[in-house]
Amino acid sequence: MLELLIDQRAAVETRLRELEWIGNDEQLLGLSSPGEGNMNRTLRADLGGRTLILKQSTPFVARYPEIAAPAERIEVEAAFYRAVEDGEVSSALPHLLGFDPDNRLLALEDLGKAADYTDLYTGHSIVRGSPAELPALVEWLAALHAIRVRDADRAVFENRAMRALNHAHIFEIPFEADNGLDLDAITRGLSGEADRLQSNRTILGRIAELGALYLADGPPDGVLLHGDYYPGSWLRHADGVKIIDPEFSFIGPPEFDIGVLLAHMVLAGAVPVDVEQLVAGAYQAPQPFDAALARGFAGVEIMRRLLGVAQLPLAATLATKATWLSHARVMLEDA
Repeated sequence: MLELLIDQRAAVETRLRELEWIGNDEQLLGLSSPGEGNMNRTLRADLGGRTLILKQSTPFVARYPEIAAPAERIEVEAAFYRAVEDGEVSSALPHLLGFDPDNRLLALEDLGKAADYTDLYTGHSIVRGSPAELPALVEWLAALHAIRVRDADRAVFENRAMRALNHAHIFEIPFEADNGLDLDAITRGLSGEADRLQSNRTILGRIAELGALYLADGPPDGVLLHGDYYPGSWLRHADGVKIIDPEFSFIGPPEFDIGVLLAHMVLAGAVPVDVEQLVAGAYQAPQPFDAALARGFAGVEIMRRLLGVAQLPLAATLATKATWLSHARVMLEDA
């Protein structure tokens, strides 16, 4: 199988020619990193007159090779681009240029100079500073959730293996007392906050209930979800907000995507009630929609981002994190 690595330029060029993804008059001049990735191997291919983005899934997380991950996730991403290729949802996505299932390889439009939104965690605001950005993110979700997935495509969007991986990191590992995470190395005193939460049977029971809902296959009122809708999946682009990395996509409750969005706005410094009002004003919810359930998912996402493996570049003190965890507990109790 082809390995998408910078030092494999000749092999990559040969495969691109076999797939007719590059023309006879084009050469692969080089491969480079387009930015810090997470799940997949991702490289920019320089063809001289144009560039494209290549993504390859591996049986592990590219950023954390010690963590196993389902290699078939790239099939879900390809299916996602095809399912939304017409209309408003696709306008915020890079165009799918090709998919090579034998090598688990995607070719995508290169969006060029576009930084993600992880600077939200260190002071940039889209709640107050640039009010058009948050509504655009919410409206895109509403458009995605309104898409009707063809019956023939529903099986791929069960995406059970990726949900199992995500379930462990969202609903289980952060709440296990013996998970091996040294939280005090991240923020001194944070392990004490984790201990208090991990001994709260009521909260742990509610987290388990939400985890079971997350794992449930295709509810009748389920919609197509992005599945990992946080600032690392949003790009600032000259043409507006762009969305990437839908490999966690599945058919499920719309409250999950909205909950993740709410959680990260809180972690970016927004007042919970303020961001809930802004989201409610921009999101045309499918029916039925349970706002309390969305808050519950938000509460779990806040907790797992503070206490789990998938840490964020947060500029936050122990006191701030304790306040966020308190907000998260309230969200869960009300769900």
